[in-house]
Amino acid sequence: MLGACCLVLGTSGCESWQRKFVRKSKEASRPPSPIISFQDYSAAMTPLERYRKHYTMFDYWNQDLIDSLQVRSPNPKRYRRASEEAVGELKTLQTLLGDEPAARLGSLIEARMKIDHQAQTREFDDRAQAGLLIQQVERQTREIHRGFFWREVQEQLAAPQPKVPDAAPAAEPASEEPDAAVH
Repeated sequence: MLGACCLVLGTSGCESWQRKFVRKSKEASRPPSPIISFQDYSAAMTPLERYRKHYTMFDYWNQDLIDSLQVRSPNPKRYRRASEEAVGELKTLQTLLGDEPAARLGSLIEARMKIDHQAQTREFDDRAQAGLLIQQVERQTREIHRGFFWREVQEQLAAPQPKVPDAAPAAEPASEEPDAAVH
Protein backbone atom coordinates (compact mmCIF):
# COMPACT_ATOMS: atom_id res chain seq x y z
CA MET A 1 0.00 0.00 0.00
CA LEU A 2 2.83 2.41 0.86
CA GLY A 3 4.55 1.53 -2.38
CA ALA A 4 1.39 2.26 -4.32
CA CYS A 5 1.12 5.73 -2.68
CA CYS A 6 4.73 6.51 -3.56
CA LEU A 7 4.13 5.32 -7.10
CA VAL A 8 1.01 7.48 -7.44
CA LEU A 9 2.70 10.57 -5.97
CA GLY A 10 5.85 10.05 -8.08
CA THR A 11 3.96 9.80 -11.33
CA SER A 12 1.31 12.37 -10.54
CA GLY A 13 3.73 15.27 -11.01
CA CYS A 14 3.25 17.06 -7.73
CA GLU A 15 5.70 19.93 -8.31
CA SER A 16 6.61 20.62 -4.69
CA TRP A 17 7.15 16.88 -4.12
CA GLN A 18 9.42 16.60 -7.17
CA ARG A 19 11.36 19.74 -6.26
CA LYS A 20 12.08 18.26 -2.85
CA PHE A 21 13.76 15.16 -4.24
CA VAL A 22 15.44 16.47 -7.42
CA ARG A 23 19.20 16.89 -7.08
CA LYS A 24 20.35 20.49 -7.48
CA SER A 25 23.51 21.44 -9.35
CA LYS A 26 26.43 22.27 -7.05
CA GLU A 27 27.69 25.02 -9.36
CA ALA A 28 25.45 27.98 -9.97
CA SER A 29 24.96 28.40 -13.68
CA ARG A 30 26.25 31.74 -14.94
CA PRO A 31 24.29 33.60 -17.56
CA PRO A 32 26.01 33.52 -20.94
CA SER A 33 28.17 36.55 -21.62
CA PRO A 34 27.79 38.16 -25.03
CA ILE A 35 30.74 38.35 -27.37
CA ILE A 36 31.06 41.92 -28.52
CA SER A 37 33.22 42.60 -31.53
CA PHE A 38 33.18 46.16 -32.80
CA GLN A 39 34.09 46.67 -36.42
CA ASP A 40 35.05 49.93 -38.05
CA TYR A 41 33.27 50.23 -41.37
CA SER A 42 34.31 53.83 -42.00
CA ALA A 43 37.44 52.69 -43.83
CA ALA A 44 35.24 50.89 -46.34
CA MET A 45 33.41 54.13 -47.19
CA THR A 46 34.59 56.23 -50.07
CA PRO A 47 35.19 59.94 -49.43
CA LEU A 48 32.03 60.75 -51.39
CA GLU A 49 29.91 58.37 -49.29
CA ARG A 50 31.35 59.84 -46.09
CA TYR A 51 30.64 63.38 -47.32
CA ARG A 52 27.07 62.46 -48.29
CA LYS A 53 26.50 60.89 -44.86
CA HIS A 54 27.66 63.99 -42.96
CA TYR A 55 25.84 66.30 -45.39
CA THR A 56 22.61 64.41 -44.72
CA MET A 57 23.22 64.56 -40.97
CA PHE A 58 23.80 68.31 -41.22
CA ASP A 59 20.49 68.68 -43.07
CA TYR A 60 18.72 66.67 -40.37
CA TRP A 61 20.10 68.70 -37.44
CA ASN A 62 19.63 71.98 -39.31
CA GLN A 63 15.97 71.20 -40.03
CA ASP A 64 15.50 70.08 -36.43
CA LEU A 65 16.87 73.46 -35.27
CA ILE A 66 14.42 75.32 -37.51
CA ASP A 67 11.49 73.11 -36.46
CA SER A 68 12.30 73.46 -32.77
CA LEU A 69 12.38 77.26 -33.02
CA GLN A 70 9.08 77.48 -34.93
CA VAL A 71 6.88 76.05 -32.15
CA ARG A 72 4.94 78.33 -29.81
CA SER A 73 7.26 77.79 -26.84
CA PRO A 74 10.62 76.40 -28.03
CA ASN A 75 12.35 73.72 -25.97
CA PRO A 76 15.83 75.08 -25.10
CA LYS A 77 17.43 71.64 -24.82
CA ARG A 78 16.19 70.65 -28.24
CA TYR A 79 17.27 73.72 -30.22
CA ARG A 80 20.61 73.94 -28.38
CA ARG A 81 21.46 70.34 -29.18
CA ALA A 82 20.32 70.68 -32.79
CA SER A 83 22.44 73.79 -33.25
CA GLU A 84 25.49 72.17 -31.67
CA GLU A 85 25.18 69.01 -33.77
CA ALA A 86 24.70 71.01 -36.99
CA VAL A 87 27.92 72.93 -36.31
CA GLY A 88 29.73 69.67 -35.60
CA GLU A 89 28.58 68.17 -38.90
CA LEU A 90 29.69 71.30 -40.77
CA LYS A 91 33.15 71.01 -39.21
CA THR A 92 33.31 67.37 -40.27
CA LEU A 93 32.33 68.35 -43.82
CA GLN A 94 35.15 70.88 -43.83
CA THR A 95 37.70 68.18 -43.01
CA LEU A 96 36.48 66.10 -45.95
CA LEU A 97 36.90 68.90 -48.50
CA GLY A 98 39.98 70.03 -50.39
CA ASP A 99 41.78 73.26 -49.47
CA GLU A 100 39.82 75.83 -51.52
CA PRO A 101 36.28 74.62 -50.74
CA ALA A 102 37.25 74.05 -47.09
CA ALA A 103 38.31 77.70 -46.86
CA ARG A 104 34.97 78.82 -48.35
CA LEU A 105 33.08 76.61 -45.91
CA GLY A 106 35.21 77.99 -43.06
CA SER A 107 33.62 81.43 -43.39
CA LEU A 108 30.15 79.85 -43.28
CA ILE A 109 31.14 77.85 -40.19
CA GLU A 110 32.24 81.05 -38.44
CA ALA A 111 28.84 82.61 -39.19
CA ARG A 112 27.09 79.43 -37.99
CA MET A 113 29.10 79.50 -34.76
CA LYS A 114 27.74 83.00 -34.09
CA ILE A 115 24.23 81.64 -34.63
CA ASP A 116 25.08 78.71 -32.36
CA HIS A 117 26.31 81.11 -29.67
CA GLN A 118 22.97 82.94 -29.83
CA ALA A 119 21.09 79.64 -29.59
CA GLN A 120 23.20 78.46 -26.64
CA THR A 121 22.95 81.66 -24.60
CA ARG A 122 19.39 82.88 -25.23
CA GLU A 123 15.94 81.76 -24.23
CA PHE A 124 13.61 82.44 -27.15
CA ASP A 125 10.40 83.37 -25.40
CA ASP A 126 9.69 86.08 -27.95
CA ARG A 127 8.53 84.80 -31.35
CA ALA A 128 10.26 87.71 -33.09
CA GLN A 129 13.70 86.74 -31.71
CA ALA A 130 13.22 83.14 -32.76
CA GLY A 131 12.01 84.31 -36.18
CA LEU A 132 15.18 86.35 -36.74
CA LEU A 133 17.34 83.38 -35.86
CA ILE A 134 15.30 81.15 -38.18
CA GLN A 135 15.84 83.64 -41.02
CA GLN A 136 19.60 83.61 -40.42
CA VAL A 137 19.69 79.81 -40.37
CA GLU A 138 17.59 79.51 -43.53
CA ARG A 139 19.74 82.06 -45.39
CA GLN A 140 22.89 80.19 -44.45
CA THR A 141 21.29 76.85 -45.34
CA ARG A 142 20.56 78.12 -48.85
CA GLU A 143 24.23 79.13 -49.23
CA ILE A 144 25.40 75.72 -48.06
CA HIS A 145 22.99 73.90 -50.36
CA ARG A 146 24.03 76.08 -53.28
CA GLY A 147 27.80 75.75 -52.83
CA PHE A 148 28.38 72.52 -50.93
CA PHE A 149 25.83 70.01 -52.17
CA TRP A 150 27.59 66.67 -52.57
CA ARG A 151 27.20 66.63 -56.37
CA GLU A 152 28.79 70.07 -56.61
CA VAL A 153 31.88 69.19 -54.57
CA GLN A 154 32.45 65.53 -55.42
CA GLU A 155 35.46 66.48 -57.59
CA GLN A 156 36.89 68.67 -54.81
CA LEU A 157 36.92 66.16 -51.97
CA ALA A 158 40.18 65.59 -50.14
CA ALA A 159 42.02 62.36 -50.81
CA PRO A 160 41.52 59.77 -48.09
CA GLN A 161 44.26 59.67 -45.49
CA PRO A 162 46.18 56.38 -45.47
CA LYS A 163 46.00 54.53 -42.21
CA VAL A 164 49.18 54.51 -40.19
CA PRO A 165 49.99 51.07 -38.77
CA ASP A 166 49.89 50.89 -34.99
CA ALA A 167 53.49 49.80 -34.52
CA ALA A 168 56.08 48.06 -36.61
CA PRO A 169 56.80 44.53 -35.43
CA ALA A 170 59.99 44.31 -33.45
CA ALA A 171 62.92 42.68 -35.19
CA GLU A 172 63.63 39.19 -33.97
CA PRO A 173 66.77 39.01 -31.86
CA ALA A 174 69.69 37.23 -33.45
CA SER A 175 70.25 33.77 -32.15
CA GLU A 176 73.19 33.40 -29.82
CA GLU A 177 74.24 30.05 -31.25
CA PRO A 178 76.47 30.30 -34.31
CA ASP A 179 75.18 28.66 -37.42
CA ALA A 180 76.78 25.20 -37.73
CA ALA A 181 76.94 25.35 -41.53
CA VAL A 182 78.84 28.66 -41.73
CA HIS A 183 82.44 28.86 -40.38
